[in-house]
Amino acid sequence: MENINTVLRKGFQTWTHNLNICIPFFLNIFAGIFAMFVMFMAAVIIFIMPAMQDITTDPTNINPEMAFEVLTAAFYDNMGLFILLFIAAFVVSTLISSYFYGGAIGMAKKALKDGSTSINEMFKSGKKNLSNLFLTRFIVILIILAGIIFVVPGILAIGDLSILIQNPEEAFSGTLILVFGIFVWIFYAIVVKLVFTFAEYALVVGGLEPLEALEEGFSFFMNNKLDTVILWLILIGLSILTGVAGEVLSSIEILSTFWSFADFVLSFAVIQPLTVLWWTRMYLSGKSTQFYDIDDYLKFQR
Repeated sequence: MENINTVLRKGFQTWTHNLNICIPFFLNIFAGIFAMFVMFMAAVIIFIMPAMQDITTDPTNINPEMAFEVLTAAFYDNMGLFILLFIAAFVVSTLISSYFYGGAIGMAKKALKDGSTSINEMFKSGKKNLSNLFLTRFIVILIILAGIIFVVPGILAIGDLSILIQNPEEAFSGTLILVFGIFVWIFYAIVVKLVFTFAEYALVVGGLEPLEALEEGFSFFMNNKLDTVILWLILIGLSILTGVAGEVLSSIEILSTFWSFADFVLSFAVIQPLTVLWWTRMYLSGKSTQFYDIDDYLKFQR
């Protein structure tokens, strides 16, 4: 398997020669926004508009408190439908991201092995792996949700949650247990995501079924724990670095608007494509894959 420096350097070189790998990530965000807008409009038409029609007051005299009461009543009266709509929104967003993320991994695989890739590879790989990648992500989410057991003791210790809101001092000890449980759950979720980092790559690259991909991803992580953690920390560091840069530049009025746009482009055109390329290369190198050597190409060009 290649060392982490080689993975980073050659993954970056592949990105510089295949900038079209950013396309799936832009399409994913725009498709996701459109889908959520459709869901929001459906909620407005189904729930909010009928509730607002029941108000006999002149619409110009409706204050925020009155509108909030109407919306709250509409929510409680249609809680089951709201939950179904939320689940539908989650399923749709996961399907969309599974399609484009599967396409991005397919493009990365081809770029790393052949030296170049195309948008057609995104459509091909996204369509081929849509259902299996969705199921893999769903299983990982269920595993993470199983961590809710860590917050159960805190909930039981508090008892009636209304006490926590009305008189927090009476539920202080239970609150501490609950907060501790939430932190443990967050840590557990991070570990689960880290352990199964390569499951999606194994599925797309190796053409595996969901359970096979999870098993292969776990096995690959256990055999390459140090390199996986190092790359994960590097990616976390990049996120922190861009966040700090955003805080600094946003305090300068002239640069704040520019940075908002630059941060958007940086995330979807640079960081996310590099992330997929680096993880894909690490996985492929662990499988002794023969890569397209960009260094040889650059030497030939000279």
